[in-house]
Amino acid sequence: MKKSLFPRLALMAVLMAFVSACSEKQEYTNVIPANVSTVVSINVKSLVDKAGLNDKENKEAQQKLIDALKSGMNAATFQQVEMIMKDPKKSGIDVSAPMYVFSAEAFPYTTVVAKVSNEDDLHALLETLEKEKICQPLASGDGFQFTQMNNQVLLAYTPSVLMLTNYSGTTQLDKIKQAIPTLLKQTSENSVVSTSAFKKMQKMGGDIDVLFSPASFLGAYTSQLNFGLPQNINLKDMQILGSLSFDKGKISMKYENFTENPELQAMFDKQKKATCAIENSFLKYFPKSTLMYLSMGINGEEFYNLLLENQEFQKNFSISKANEVKELFGTFQKDVAVGLINVTMNNAPTFLLYANVKSAAPVQMLYEKKGELGLKRGEDILKLGENEYVYKSSMLNVFFGVRDNNLYATNDEMLYKSIDKAVNPSIKDTEFASNIKGKHSAFVINAEAILGLPVVKMLGEYGGTQYATAIALVDKVAYMEAVGDPNNNAEMVIQLKDKNVNALKQIVNFIKEFAGI
Repeated sequence: MKKSLFPRLALMAVLMAFVSACSEKQEYTNVIPANVSTVVSINVKSLVDKAGLNDKENKEAQQKLIDALKSGMNAATFQQVEMIMKDPKKSGIDVSAPMYVFSAEAFPYTTVVAKVSNEDDLHALLETLEKEKICQPLASGDGFQFTQMNNQVLLAYTPSVLMLTNYSGTTQLDKIKQAIPTLLKQTSENSVVSTSAFKKMQKMGGDIDVLFSPASFLGAYTSQLNFGLPQNINLKDMQILGSLSFDKGKISMKYENFTENPELQAMFDKQKKATCAIENSFLKYFPKSTLMYLSMGINGEEFYNLLLENQEFQKNFSISKANEVKELFGTFQKDVAVGLINVTMNNAPTFLLYANVKSAAPVQMLYEKKGELGLKRGEDILKLGENEYVYKSSMLNVFFGVRDNNLYATNDEMLYKSIDKAVNPSIKDTEFASNIKGKHSAFVINAEAILGLPVVKMLGEYGGTQYATAIALVDKVAYMEAVGDPNNNAEMVIQLKDKNVNALKQIVNFIKEFAGI
């Protein structure tokens, strides 16, 4: 009787699936442990393209570098290096895939991870490096090949992943060799790939993206900071996501908190209530030449409620003092703005402050309780008029008060005499003013205004090459701005004057000009 064909086909299908599974490359990111303290994603291809390294104008510089390398290498080695410089894919590394740098609790060594695209090409590269005495001869480990560089870096690889791990001493080296097989056997389910934080980091879309735990950086200080937080909050449950992007005319850095702890998320939600959207109420009072400008939208009552949950505040303030603090903070509503107006070599930096308040209670309280402030000899607070005061000392005078529910303070008498008077031109005429409105916090450094200061010009002229180079670099910047949104996320932008050329390419061009390339 003729045998059925189905069992044979089924057996063949199983064998094909088995072979396919055995030959399938492991996803290279699976080697990164789930409990990473830090992981950085670097889009090398994007950085190279944005830097313009492959542009025609940089071909000459690239050729000079190749020629310089030629003099110190034998013909075969140079041919290999030249081939890789002209086509990085020949290194065996997938340069189009992000490179990762990580450190973890389970593997506390700084490690670079890259995707292997061609094991034979990578092997050929390492053999070339061995001939040049850059690395030791290749050896076999448990499921991986490895070599060492300068007794500081262990390079291990498989057909899918390349790992470069920094170590110090033979003890660390042995531990790393023992741990690598475990990392190589990780699947996406038990690696960082499965975590929500890593998935969110990958969506940030920067040229460089970062995920790290503040607790790992703070180390022994973590417990001290936890001490000031509510009892059910632990900084180890918080992670920070960040990204760095180079765009046309600007460098952008983004930051946001991430947690899956409900109590910590609830604290973040309360922090949101303590701030509100900036209305730009005071822009017209600050000159366009203001050097630095800080603005926030404040909900004083909610800010005080946050303080109530702080253990240190609860311990150090009596009920009567707490009521005074509540009254003080509750007075502040909406915009608070502070500006650094001028800097000279002879006097203290000039500042100007405005804030929306419900009443004159803050300044009245300060004057009435001046005896409790610990003022030294020669210091005093004098009343100049209704809700107008001056703090006097041998070093400076600070004028402060409240007019039309606007609190003000300045250490410049001319500014004091023009309080509540609009100036022209003002900050509202700047490019960055429109970016501030609606944000919950903003900080701006006006690079153009700073370079216009006489003291800076003098440093550039007489301070030597170091100052001249620094000033030439800063001169390419229009302003630097950091803003916070309603969700406690932040973005910092370095806005360049040239908005048509990518910022990274401008940096490379400056370096080339400085180096005479």
